[in-house]
Parts: sequence; structure tokens; C-alpha cells
Amino acid sequence: MSITDSNVSRRSFVAGGAAVAAMAGAGAMLAGCGSSSSSASASASASASGSSASASASGPAIKANDTMEELNTVLLGKDSKIACIILALQRGYYTDEKLTVNTQTVSGGFPEAMPMLSDGTVDVLPFGSIPTCTYVGKGDDLVIFGGTVTDGSECVTLIENKDKYKKAEDFKGKKIACFRMETGHMVTKSWLREQGLKIGNSPESVDNGEADVAFILLENSQAEVAAVENGEVDMCFVNSGYGARAIQGGKCAIAFQPQELIGHDFPCCRQSTNRAAFEEKKSQLLKFEIANVRAMYDIANDKEGVIKDIVAYSGMDEDYIEKITYGKGDYVAAMKFEMDPQTDAVKAFYGNMIDNGDIENSDKELIVSHMDSSIYKAALDTLIARGENVDFYKDLLAKYEKNNTLGV
Repeated sequence: MSITDSNVSRRSFVAGGAAVAAMAGAGAMLAGCGSSSSSASASASASASGSSASASASGPAIKANDTMEELNTVLLGKDSKIACIILALQRGYYTDEKLTVNTQTVSGGFPEAMPMLSDGTVDVLPFGSIPTCTYVGKGDDLVIFGGTVTDGSECVTLIENKDKYKKAEDFKGKKIACFRMETGHMVTKSWLREQGLKIGNSPESVDNGEADVAFILLENSQAEVAAVENGEVDMCFVNSGYGARAIQGGKCAIAFQPQELIGHDFPCCRQSTNRAAFEEKKSQLLKFEIANVRAMYDIANDKEGVIKDIVAYSGMDEDYIEKITYGKGDYVAAMKFEMDPQTDAVKAFYGNMIDNGDIENSDKELIVSHMDSSIYKAALDTLIARGENVDFYKDLLAKYEKNNTLGV
């Protein structure tokens, strides 16, 4: 695909665009996340607020059933960004919590996975914030109840240009490659727009003076990096640690991670469910989250073992897994693994998507009734009540209180 004919309609994702399917279904490791009624939304908000308010030091507001239960999860290849789920599976944490997690891996990426989530074929999708926000904006009744990765994006440019992009003015006249399901380019685009730059979507828009900077959609990370190396674009945004691959060729370097530029973290992949599963399977979702949070503790405290487990699951080489999980040498890991739903940040991101023209529904408050932090809060309360590794979980609780102030 050439740069000049690579523009993809913003509706192509919902229509099941081939470019997105090819990117997301290829294994994702090398590439990089029913209508809602007013009564359902009101019920969800009331339930979330009530659950959060009723939680106390005496224990979690939501309780897990003391029986073996099941939860169905759809995965997109062997992507290491679901490190917590990988570890919970590998180390038997779901079984410990009396939960059987049935995983189904799809080859068609988000265009295949999202309808399965919406119609209840599966209960949980732990990838993507863009797809869930897009579907919510179109009327699907989905619920974001947890996180998978925060940040996770990198801007790749030629080595000689790696220190050139520090402020909005530095982007004037630049052409930037990106792909639809990558969150970093969206928050950067929003930041540049807020700084007064006019955004275009083709090389010609910059060449003709119609835009200050252009974001050009390509099919995947490999195509983006090749465009940088060939001088067709000035930089590109990749995720899932692909920057570690991009710099191996000797031509490219990491210019920045978006949170460094915009001044705050941003939500990458979220954990999403459908309304029916959220209302009917709270016990299963709680057990799922407890196991995942236990895996977060391992990531922080068992580097060697975590690397081995992710390598065993993914089939990727150990050096690469260490780099993208923990960082190594000069390479700074972009992904931060955490289960916090970060409802405040998701709302802001949803607003960014609307302002950038990626969601047609202009109601920025709509997303609030499609988020709920009570499952994650109950998981932290449960683990703290158990009395092991309490300092770690209390630290997560303190961060939760800062990240989720919407009352959902």
C-alpha cells in the first residue's frame, strides 16, 4: 500500500475493514485494543455508585461465589500485552479463585471479536479501548470494567531526528503514519489539535498547505516503519513494544512516548464485557480480576519467572520479552501492565475520539454509563482482606482512588 492511497475511512473499522482485520488478526504481538437503553444506563450508574459507596474496610462490596464458575474470553493472538492474564493462566490463579477461563483466539482481529462480545458469545475482551469506545458510540451496550495496559505507544523516527519533537511547533509540516487501533496517535493528534495545529489525513494536505500535520493510516506497524525508513513519512506510532523491533535495523530510534509529550498517562487496552454478562456474572468477573491483580504483584516482584512464563506462552524470544515487559539497555518499555479501569482517563479519551472525528455521536457523557470500577475495587478489597502483600494492594487502592473519581 502506498502512502498516497492508504487513507482509511473512519467507519471502516465498524464495517470490518480488511486493513484492520489483517493488522489485528496477525498475532498482534508484532503489530502492536444490543443498543443501550436509558433505563439500562441509569441502572448501571446507580449500581456502580452504590457498589463503590458501600465498600469499606470490612470487605468488598461484591462477593465471589464459593463454587467453580466459568467465564468466556476472546483473545487476539499471542500478544504479551495481556501479561496478567498469561500469568494467571500459567500459574493457576484462576483455578485458585474457583474460575475456569475459557479462551478463544480469533484470526479476524477486532472486526471478528467485537460482534462476539456485543452479542454475548463471549464475556470478556481484554484488548482495545478504541473498539469499545467506537461500538458504544454506535449504541452497543458494552461495559469497561478493568484495564490491561496503560500507555504502551511509541513514536518511531529516523535516528538523526529522534530529538526533534519536543513541542507542538516541531510537528508543523510533518507526515505521521499510524494505524487505526493504536491509541497513542489518537491522544497525540488530540494534543496537537488543542495546541492549535490543523490536522490533515493525507500527505497532500500538508504539501498543499491545507493542514499543519497529517496523520496517515497504514495497515500495520511493519508498513509504518518501512515508510519511515524510506522517507515517505517523518515518524510513525507503534505499540505492543514494536519499537524494540523497529530500532534493530539501525535506521530508526524512539523519539518519544506520547505520555511524555502530552504530560499524562493514557488508557491503552481495556477489559470490556457486555451488559448482560456484567449484570449476571459479577462473581465470575470478580474472580477473574482477583487472579489478574495477583499476577500484577508477580510482574512487580518476579522478573525472571514472569519473563519465562510469557516466553512459554507467546513463543517470542526472551530478549524481546524482557525489553517490552521491563525494558533493557537503552530501550524503555512502553507498556505498563495494570488492571485499574481508569474511568476518568477513559472518559477523556472518549472525548478525544469525538473531537478528532472518530466517533460521530457528540455526547461525551455517554461513555460514563458504560464504565464501572466496582469489580476492580472489590478485587483490591478482597486481596487486602486476605492479608498477603497488603502494602502492594493498598498502593493500587490509592491509585484507584485518584483514577476513578466519576462515581462509576
